[in-house]
Amino acid sequence: MFLFTHIEKCAGTTFNDILSLTFPRYLHITKNKFGGNEPRNDLSIQQFQELCRWFPSGIGGHSIRPYKNYPKPVFYITFFRNPVERYMSHMNHNIENGWSTSFSDFIKKEYYQNFMTKKIAGIDEVKKAELYLDKFNFIGDVGQFSKSLLALQDLLQVKFYGELTSKNERKKNDNYIIFKDLSNQQKRLVEELNKNDILLYEKYILNSTILKNYSDFIQLKKPSALRVRCIRKLNKFKKENIVNPVREKTNP
Repeated sequence: MFLFTHIEKCAGTTFNDILSLTFPRYLHITKNKFGGNEPRNDLSIQQFQELCRWFPSGIGGHSIRPYKNYPKPVFYITFFRNPVERYMSHMNHNIENGWSTSFSDFIKKEYYQNFMTKKIAGIDEVKKAELYLDKFNFIGDVGQFSKSLLALQDLLQVKFYGELTSKNERKKNDNYIIFKDLSNQQKRLVEELNKNDILLYEKYILNSTILKNYSDFIQLKKPSALRVRCIRKLNKFKKENIVNPVREKTNP
């Protein structure tokens, strides 16, 4: 069984769709009541054990936190993204949704700084994050998404279903804040606020050779219209009859 830790703004929605189409017994933890890195939203040990009674092929979502040390041999998966790009994407997402008003407003919010480190370790400590990441079976890179999928197919010994379409695209880009347009002082500030994420990205992506031998092109298996309809209905059933009841019963 695999566990997929979905880090915000790291192509997790696209990858989740691929997992759902490929593994009918995959459980996506959709209940995200308190926010991505809020501990109250974590998938608890009790919830994990309840879900395992359904013999899932995998469980994934924002609430899968490595520091919980789930009590079962699992294949750990996550995707990283260039930390500056991920932070800027999170910033624009917040501004567009009205949760932040500007660059100056967003950078004051410690919650979004070193977000990948906190997702993995629960706290902003790079060494602790490394302890958990060293146990991961696969760490993909959004910037090398096709290569990552090819490598993961080999590890899982499966051919993925799906299509590579961008999910969660911005509805409007007029006020999109781009890193290259920032002042040098602002750029340094963004890098300083995410220095631990940058260290992790350098160690596990830039200094890794795992993806170098893979192609930049991947041809996913095209699912039939019947498969898509069945998976859509199955996902609705799993959400309403398995995932949500477990989450609500053990963590109201």
